[in-house]
Amino acid sequence: MFLKCNDKKIELHPTVWEYLYPYLLRFSIKHNIDWTIWKAKDVVYIPEDKREELIFMLEYIFEELMVECYKEPTQRQRTKHSTRFENMVFKDKKYILNYVTDIIGIIGYWLIYMINALS
Repeated sequence: MFLKCNDKKIELHPTVWEYLYPYLLRFSIKHNIDWTIWKAKDVVYIPEDKREELIFMLEYIFEELMVECYKEPTQRQRTKHSTRFENMVFKDKKYILNYVTDIIGIIGYWLIYMINALS
């Protein structure tokens, strides 16, 4: 599945797609975007004039996820599996995300990636 906004096409991790689906569906209904073709075309198309609102929504989703679910990994985890972690800074707050095996880390990493790609 892909998210397309103007000339930017971002491949969505399957887990991220499942997590974002209800948010994207509400976003599309609110903004009168045709969502019925998503499965057929394998692309979620967001018009350029809705890009800023999409970024705002993705930022909100990230903040909500971090507040409700984020737990900073222990020093031992970070040392033992150092290649699994990525330091991410969002609104002056640092998060250490395991983007390989942790569901929260995977979703958070991809949300930040999409925000940066669309900005």
